[in-house]
Amino acid sequence: MEPRENMHISTLISDIYDRMESHEKVSEENLEAFLQGLSEVVVKQLEEKRNTPHEKNIRMSSIGKPDRKIWMEINGPEVERSYSPATLIKFLYGSIIEELVIFLAKEAGHSVQELQKQCELEGIKGHIDCKIDDDIVDIKSASDFAFRKFKTGTLESDDPFGYIGQISAYVEAEGKDTGYLLALNKVTGELALLELDDFSLINATNRIKHIKELVKSNEMPDFCYSPQPDGKSGNMKIARDCTYCTYKWTCFPDMRVFKYSDGLRYFTTIEKEPKVQDITDSMRE
Repeated sequence: MEPRENMHISTLISDIYDRMESHEKVSEENLEAFLQGLSEVVVKQLEEKRNTPHEKNIRMSSIGKPDRKIWMEINGPEVERSYSPATLIKFLYGSIIEELVIFLAKEAGHSVQELQKQCELEGIKGHIDCKIDDDIVDIKSASDFAFRKFKTGTLESDDPFGYIGQISAYVEAEGKDTGYLLALNKVTGELALLELDDFSLINATNRIKHIKELVKSNEMPDFCYSPQPDGKSGNMKIARDCTYCTYKWTCFPDMRVFKYSDGLRYFTTIEKEPKVQDITDSMRE
C-alpha cells in the first residue's frame, strides 16, 4: 500500500490492526524492502562478532542509563561481553521485529522515512530507527513485563535501559518537540505507542554535558540501585535491573547466585541459606 495523505501517527496501531484484517494485496515495493531488511539483519546478526569488550565511548543509546553504569562503561575494567546462543537469538528476532513493524506501518498507509538516520548532539552520535509521518520513532521489542510500562505510560518511572534519554537526544538533535516509542509485545503480538513530550523528555544537552564531566572523574558514582530484601528470609539480593548488567560482579564481587525454579537470584547478604542449587562458581567463569 502506498502512503496515504493526511495520516497521523496517533492512528498507527489501529491502522496496522485494520491492515492485518483487510486481506488486501501486499505492496511489492514494501515487501521487497522488508525482505531486503530481513536479509541484512540476519547476515549482520550471524556474522558480527558479539563477544567483544565494550566500546569506550559515550553513545546516544547510553545517556539515559544510570551514572554508575555509564562511568563503568568508560572507566571500568575491561569486561568481555559474553552472550549465550539463546541471547544471540533474542538479538536476532529483536531486529526482525523492528523490520516487521516498519513493514506493517508502510502497509497500513503511513509514511516511513529516514531509516537509521545518523544524528548528533553535543558531539555524541546516534541513529534514529525511523520517522513515521515525520515523527521520530524508536521501535522496541518487549517482554510481557516490560510491555506493560509502554502501554500504561509508566516507563518514565522505571526505565533501566535509558529509552527515554535515548529518544530525548534524538528529538533535540532533530529540532522536534515530541518523540515516540513503538513497542511490540513478543508474547502477545500487541502493539503500544508511547508519546513523549516536553513533560516526559529529559534535557539531553544538559545530560550529555553532565556525562562528559562525570567520566573525567576518578571517583565511581554511587550504586545504581540498592540491594533489596528477598521476602522475609533476611537475605538481600541485587535489584532486578542489576541482574542484566555486565558489571554486576564488579559492583558485588562477593555475591552468591542460586538457581530457583523461577530464575536466578543474586544475593549480596545471606542470613538463611537457600535450599536450592548454588551456581556461583559456574556464573563467575
